[in-house]
Amino acid sequence: MKKWKKEILLNVPIEFAWAYFYGDISKKKKIFPKVVGEEIIKQTEGIIGTIISQSYQTGSLTEQYEITIKKYTNESNYKAIQESFLLNNRFKMTTEYELESQSDKMTKFIYTSINKPKNPLLSIFQLFGSDEVIVNFLNKAKIAIEMDFEQSQNNEVL
Repeated sequence: MKKWKKEILLNVPIEFAWAYFYGDISKKKKIFPKVVGEEIIKQTEGIIGTIISQSYQTGSLTEQYEITIKKYTNESNYKAIQESFLLNNRFKMTTEYELESQSDKMTKFIYTSINKPKNPLLSIFQLFGSDEVIVNFLNKAKIAIEMDFEQSQNNEVL
C-alpha cells in the first residue's frame, strides 16, 4: 500500500473551490481533463454509499470505473469527499479531497491518495513511486480553479 498526502493553498473561497470536486461535471473536467462523464448508479440519502459510473478517456480508449463515495462532509468551513474505486482491476484506489477555509478568499486543499494493489507483488513497484504526479495535479488544479475564479470576478465587474 502506498499513501500520499499533499496540500496547497488556493486563492479562492471554499464554496467556489468545492464545485470542482463535487456536483459540477463541467468544473470537474477542468481539473480532471480525462473525465468525460459521470452517471449516478445508486443514490443514497446521505451521499455516503452513492455509486457513480465515471467515464475516463485515455488516448482512444474509454474506461469506466464505479466510484463509491466513502466520506462526505459539506460544512461552511470544511468540505471533504472520499472516493474508492478499482483501477485497471489491479489497484484499489482511495482518493480524498479536503477543503478547509482559511479566510474569505483562501482555501487549503488537501489531497490524499491511497493505492492498494490486489496482487502483493505489485507492492514492490510502489516502493519506487514518487509524489511527482500528486504535486503536478495539485499545481494544475490550483491554476485552473484560480483562473476560473479570476475570470468570474472580472465578469462580475463588467
